[in-house]
Amino acid sequence: MNNLAFSPLFAFPVLYAVYVYVGSGSAFVNNRPIIGVMTQESPSDVSQFGSTYLPATYVKFVEASGARVVPILVNQSDIYYENMFHSLNGLLLPGGGLDEKLMTSGYGRAGKMFYDLATKNFDKYGDVFPIWGTCQGFELLSCLAAGEDILTPLEADNENLNIEMCPGYRNSRIFGDAADWILEALQNDALTFNYHSFSVTPQDFNNAKSMKSTYKMVSISKNDDGREFVSVIEGNVYPLFGVQFHPEKPIFAWSPNTKVKHDALSVAVSRYFGDFFVSEARKSNHSFKSLEEETAASIYNYNTVNLKGLDKLDDAYFFN
Repeated sequence: MNNLAFSPLFAFPVLYAVYVYVGSGSAFVNNRPIIGVMTQESPSDVSQFGSTYLPATYVKFVEASGARVVPILVNQSDIYYENMFHSLNGLLLPGGGLDEKLMTSGYGRAGKMFYDLATKNFDKYGDVFPIWGTCQGFELLSCLAAGEDILTPLEADNENLNIEMCPGYRNSRIFGDAADWILEALQNDALTFNYHSFSVTPQDFNNAKSMKSTYKMVSISKNDDGREFVSVIEGNVYPLFGVQFHPEKPIFAWSPNTKVKHDALSVAVSRYFGDFFVSEARKSNHSFKSLEEETAASIYNYNTVNLKGLDKLDDAYFFN
């Protein structure tokens, strides 16, 4: 059962229960979740600040829902990723512009490590480690399940779109207990901000057997040219969730050159997605071995770089 209810009067989330993961005969809830957020190779126009980066909006998105953040560095050893997997309570794969390099990038290889660890440990131990993919992260989750690049050039560049629910969406985890006004807003008010060049079409989803066995297609959207793409997926069994749009942007991205909506309804709907993901992370009992390790890994050890003068959507953290 989803632990989030919303008041349409105040458009503000109200917690009325807690998620409980039942494992080994005992109930567990983690009220100090820590989420890893994947870094990626820096675009050439900002690489002077660091070889890899992490847009700050994704960090704020997680923090706004009651979790802390650890940046996941790319091009590290397998041991590093294994240690991070066992220390963290979930992973967010953010958007970006890797496009054709997605699967072979440091971002893609590290994402695959976490994907494999999460699914194998779930199969073997019932271990809960949720992974959330936004935009490029959605695309990576799709390709990892399919075992190949199944993306189609299908652009939705700076477009606010509504979503069309697929049959059975009320039985999904992501929307199963969503308030009616949240679902109505998503379907009728064009609240999802899209900024992507590639997508998964419903046809490609249905033709990829491993995609259908791994995920359910929860919703589709149509870009401004009327072309359909899958907009929300979730794992049939695994705690894997992907959205092709950007729920973090209405709350935290303020570039005047985008069409991001910042009205109260857009913000409330965005918060719904963040609160849902963090609620999934509360099911995980992973933890760092010590407070010192936890503190050393935290995003709080880094400062953001202001990129507004470079016409970027977000400020960002940079790493070398």
